Amino acid sequence: MTRLGSILLYFLTAAGTCAMAYGVQPYEPGEARWVCGRRTKKSFRNRLLIAGIFTILFALMALRFDVGNDYRQYTETAHEAYVGGYVVTEVGFNWTVRLLYGIAGGECYELVFAAFAFATLLFFFQAFARQSVRFAQSFFLFMTLGLYFQTFNTVRYYLALSVALFSMKYVLEKDYLKFVFWILTAALFHKSVLLVLPVYWIATFAWSRWQLAAGLAVSAVCFLGRGLILKLALMLYPSYRDTVYLEGGGSWGSVLRTGMVLGLYVWFVRAHGGTSARDLSEKHSWYRELRFYAQLHLLALVTGTFFSFLPVVTRISYYFSVSQLFMIPLLVCHIEGEKRRRQAAALIAVVCLIYFCVFLLQAHQEGVRLLPYRSWLFDTQRYTYK
Repeated sequence: MTRLGSILLYFLTAAGTCAMAYGVQPYEPGEARWVCGRRTKKSFRNRLLIAGIFTILFALMALRFDVGNDYRQYTETAHEAYVGGYVVTEVGFNWTVRLLYGIAGGECYELVFAAFAFATLLFFFQAFARQSVRFAQSFFLFMTLGLYFQTFNTVRYYLALSVALFSMKYVLEKDYLKFVFWILTAALFHKSVLLVLPVYWIATFAWSRWQLAAGLAVSAVCFLGRGLILKLALMLYPSYRDTVYLEGGGSWGSVLRTGMVLGLYVWFVRAHGGTSARDLSEKHSWYRELRFYAQLHLLALVTGTFFSFLPVVTRISYYFSVSQLFMIPLLVCHIEGEKRRRQAAALIAVVCLIYFCVFLLQAHQEGVRLLPYRSWLFDTQRYTYK
């Protein structure tokens, strides 16, 4: 498939699934989904639409071939994990490969990519359905911010990211046993997710001004001492030593997006009746959740700027900024005034569509390699190892 054809495929996939998502009707508080032992018409329609969206996205992920900057590398890593060679991947990935290859009776890496695609989408969809105030808007952000298409790369990391998003509900509900369980499970596939154990818990508390000032001061000191910090980071991740990743892992596009979301939050707090963040927290139970997401975004902004010298620091930032999939719908939902709420939603939609178009035009670049789209259904090439 040509590059232009692939862009069209991605755009139509996003447009079609977003249209289906906007057909999913939100439930009212206490609304029954079962009546006399049978699903309500609304519940059945919602589940049918979500299942259809899931199937379309899963098929695109599972049928791809050599799409993504590390697709070939993963096929080789899977081979080494299967034959007992040296690999730097976590035990969860290695065990999964051996299990799936054992079931398939040989090295069928397509099955591995399909399994990770299914699990990653499942956690994202469960998170949207359980925690977002508006499934359709969270899904729209998931597609137009390019997050879905980025799951074609670094499949272990994006599985861990989906679990981190899924686990936010537990830390907000103070169900720490479940929160720790899911994060530790995700760490079997990508150990970087362990970072969210202390960070998500800390973000549930209201930060005072002096704490914010102290945090920024420490971040500035770390930036000045980035040489020493980088050496410590390479002790934890020696696989990044002498690689191109040492040139810096920051993404100014992600930093800009995070800054815009924080700007929206500041505007919301000031425009919400002129009250302070403390007053909002006392008057509205939902503000604690919104504050949690906003503080994670502040961490993402600090990480992407002061710590941009670290290898692939964007991955760390994404553990924090991925909360925008919940934060933006929650914020828009509580904007006072129907007209202002619609204007804000429309502006966000326009910005996201522009971002998506730019993302697609750059998706062929080295380090991304999402274009052109290829499928093993129509491609005879395979990667084989002895």
